[in-house]
Amino acid sequence: MSTPQGHQPVGTAAEPRTSPDPVIIGTEPSDAERARTLAAGRVQGTLGTVAREPQGTPFVSVAPFGIGDDGAPILCISEMAEHTMNLRLDPRCSLLISEVVDEGADPLAAGRVTLLGTAAVVGDDEREAAKAAHLAGNPHASYYVDFGDFHLWRITVDSIRFVGGYGRMSWVTPELWGSSHPDPVSGSAGGAIEHLNADHADSLLLIAQVTGGRTDATTATALGLDRYGLDLLATGPTGAGRVRVPWPDEVSTPAEIRSASVALVQAARAAS
Repeated sequence: MSTPQGHQPVGTAAEPRTSPDPVIIGTEPSDAERARTLAAGRVQGTLGTVAREPQGTPFVSVAPFGIGDDGAPILCISEMAEHTMNLRLDPRCSLLISEVVDEGADPLAAGRVTLLGTAAVVGDDEREAAKAAHLAGNPHASYYVDFGDFHLWRITVDSIRFVGGYGRMSWVTPELWGSSHPDPVSGSAGGAIEHLNADHADSLLLIAQVTGGRTDATTATALGLDRYGLDLLATGPTGAGRVRVPWPDEVSTPAEIRSASVALVQAARAAS
């Protein structure tokens, strides 16, 4: 397998390769960043608590949530709910955050994050901030969040298990979970990838050949992108392999994705 390279100036031609082994140039998101990005996307929440009856049995229920800036999930739950009564007796819990799977898709290929910790009712002095965080993730709660029998609960996260689909999994520390942030262009990535593949196939091939060093490539398609770089699938006589190249600078808006894409093409042309 090719040895991943560190960051190099955009426009520098990579070492020529004819192997389909992955070529990784620049920075990739950490698993903590991937987990925070996943949690901010199109997901569903499932809460696990310790049952009162039968005592000690795992009890699982649907749990819409929001996430505060510090990474703490905020729940809005009724005093009549079984999981609330469980938490009143034992605050230990876990929250599974899983990507919504489209019909016909493989659920095990989807990403998910399991947060383990303890839950407690949010204090009055923090209620407004917690309410805003919950509503940002679950706007449907707007009509009941102020009902007298509903309370906001915060989960203090002690452990995080991230699974990014097949072959990517790790434990993430609470410190990294709390300090990381969702990728700012995750919501724009799909449209940008579709545009690149539909209208700029020749440019993607040039980037793979020159910046990525896959000199044997005959086609290249965009697989994904994030704040740090662009992922391509380069295909040639020896096979297909991933090529990751960095943006000139981190991107945070669709306009910056466009500018960075143009810069990559111009640099590849200059270096070819």
